[in-house]
Amino acid sequence: MSRETFRPNKFLYLNNSFKMINNKTSKMDIQKIGKTGKKIQLVTLLLLITVLCCSQAGQIISDSIQSKSLGKTITHENPVRQIAIYLPPGYSASTRRYPVLYLLHGIGDDQEEFIGDTMQNHNIKDLMNAGIAANKFGEMIIVMPNEKTNLFGSFYSNSSVAGNWEDFTTIELVDFIDTKYRTVAKASSRAIAGHSMGGYGALTLAMKHPDIFSVTYGMNAALICFCGEIKTDNPAVAKSLKAKNYDDLMATQNSISIGMLTVAQAFSPNPSKPPFYADNPFKMQGTKVVPNPEAYNKWIAKNPVQMAEKYKSNLLKLKAIKFDSGNDDEYRFITENNRLFSRRLTILKIPHQFEEYNGDHRNRLWGLDGRIYNDVLPFVFDNIEK
Repeated sequence: MSRETFRPNKFLYLNNSFKMINNKTSKMDIQKIGKTGKKIQLVTLLLLITVLCCSQAGQIISDSIQSKSLGKTITHENPVRQIAIYLPPGYSASTRRYPVLYLLHGIGDDQEEFIGDTMQNHNIKDLMNAGIAANKFGEMIIVMPNEKTNLFGSFYSNSSVAGNWEDFTTIELVDFIDTKYRTVAKASSRAIAGHSMGGYGALTLAMKHPDIFSVTYGMNAALICFCGEIKTDNPAVAKSLKAKNYDDLMATQNSISIGMLTVAQAFSPNPSKPPFYADNPFKMQGTKVVPNPEAYNKWIAKNPVQMAEKYKSNLLKLKAIKFDSGNDDEYRFITENNRLFSRRLTILKIPHQFEEYNGDHRNRLWGLDGRIYNDVLPFVFDNIEK
């Protein structure tokens, strides 16, 4: 039997290459190959569409800033601060300028609070992209700085021991973002929001700097007061006073005991008092915990309920103020003092919104049914100048 000579007489473009069809290939075989080719072309087209759609989604980028306000601190804070930045879908393909939301994290957290969870819709990128696609709110830049200190939190305040975090946020950070990114560089196009300690920072920095921010939102804002857990009869306060060093403090494993000294470094710093370089607002008098007058009064002056009257004219300049609290927040002082803050603003006739909702300190924040997606981001976008 003679061997049949292979004679290619047709080529089909299949899977990014040419496939030879010889004389013995049946018409049915050619039809099958043709159908396979069409399927692959369809898959390729769908992949291309997916790539294009993804390229048009908003993205998180990382940046950093060398801070002068945080250099050479007694507590040895790192002056190089990391920043996570959400850039909206249209940013890379346009020359447009965007309004900016500064989003501040809570005590013990950093910028990862807003970007680190990979669960769907449990991070700012997913929520922003979903909301923009659904026309729930529009495009804006979101700036999330790391303002965690070596003792877990700056409270976004100027401190003679831990650094000038208020100056860093309101001057250095804003200037850095406006210079490097395409922002609408004016107060009416800037908002500031935050969670817990970040809520305190958002409300107080807006209160003090209406020339920089025009809209503010405090989520479960940790408005420090001598109420709830922060009282003389709480054993955690005594533990804070008895700690002689950082090992003692960490051994308490109590967020109030540790947090008391975090706040003290921000509100009542003392460069001459190692190892914590801070004055506690309480002191031991025999076996009893009593107020430590000088530090105690400094903390009172940092309470937004007390600050409101001093900064009334500034508060009236803000376009929109909102804050909220879960009625089952595990930190009772937060719920109590947010209520008191709202009452004080009402007495002072300062327009604002306060909402107390069914939830605790964190359980209602994320997801498409959460408060960031349904309350914070729409409130900011609706009130900020585009």
